[in-house]
Amino acid sequence: MTQRQPVRPLGSLPERFREKIDAAATPELERQVTDFVDKALKPTTRAIYLVGCGGSLFMFGAMRYLLERSPIPYVALNADEFMHRNPAALGADSIVIASSTNGGTKETARAVRFARDAGAPVLLVTTDPESIVAQEADDIVLHEGVEAKQILQGLIAYVLLKAQDAADDYDDAIEAFRGAARAFETSVQELNDHLRDIAAACVDEPVVYVLGSGPIQGAAETFAACYLQEMQVKHAVATGSGEFLHGAFEVVDGNVPTILFLGDDATRPMGERTLRFLETYNHRNYVIDVAALSLPGVPDSYRGIIGAFVMASCVTARLAQHFEAFSGRALTDRRYMWRVEY
Repeated sequence: MTQRQPVRPLGSLPERFREKIDAAATPELERQVTDFVDKALKPTTRAIYLVGCGGSLFMFGAMRYLLERSPIPYVALNADEFMHRNPAALGADSIVIASSTNGGTKETARAVRFARDAGAPVLLVTTDPESIVAQEADDIVLHEGVEAKQILQGLIAYVLLKAQDAADDYDDAIEAFRGAARAFETSVQELNDHLRDIAAACVDEPVVYVLGSGPIQGAAETFAACYLQEMQVKHAVATGSGEFLHGAFEVVDGNVPTILFLGDDATRPMGERTLRFLETYNHRNYVIDVAALSLPGVPDSYRGIIGAFVMASCVTARLAQHFEAFSGRALTDRRYMWRVEY
């Protein structure tokens, strides 16, 4: 059987790849985030809202996992839904962390204005200080790329936890974040051939299932919705590894292409259980396992969270580049987004 061949060149890693990641947890950014939290967090604060759309919402996955240690509950909401639901706790006694990678999402711009009008302190995570979302925000932290965004959101989570006396490991965590850039780059190198094989096997399939649990469920959602559906106009379904076994697994007929992101965190047993089912009843299973990555320089106690950062950014992006190379459809192409009013 002739092996599927790419029809366009494989994309490259962004320029200044490691430098951009290193810039996401500098002492200057740490002070900026700390200053915001010091003024925003009060003894009466009763809710933290994580607000965004699409990939910016999904990519809160690892940050959400960290904030489960927070005595103050968090809620992650689509920006439009956030406004329509108008949570009762929204106001001066809440904190809003908004995310819009390029700052061009109208719904998030409206949500930031809505939150500020309600009296809530808002911190915006973005790349463009002049964007329409940034114009609505008083407090902005900047990053350069999805990898840096994961590190920055981890930093924000830890500053919030420290302010609530819920981060005894704060110094160790920040040191791990600051030393993680090589782990991102090495992971792409270690996985590159495997990711190529996955893309070659799945690019022509009518539908692909993508699974993940805990801090990497957001990676599965990002890859299915943003990279496959949005950028490759390809049918894809993202499901939590645990929830897959409560309905979705009935579609398995032995030949369903299924990509499983397997983490190295506390929820790994959920992914392993799903994998056991798939290995028993399905023959088209493609596993991307954090535990198999070397993650150089990352302490063992932070492999789970930094592995999730890696999976949600450079791993999904690299896999998407391989799909692009085999399909011939550029990741920058769109059918509706930025082209029509909706």
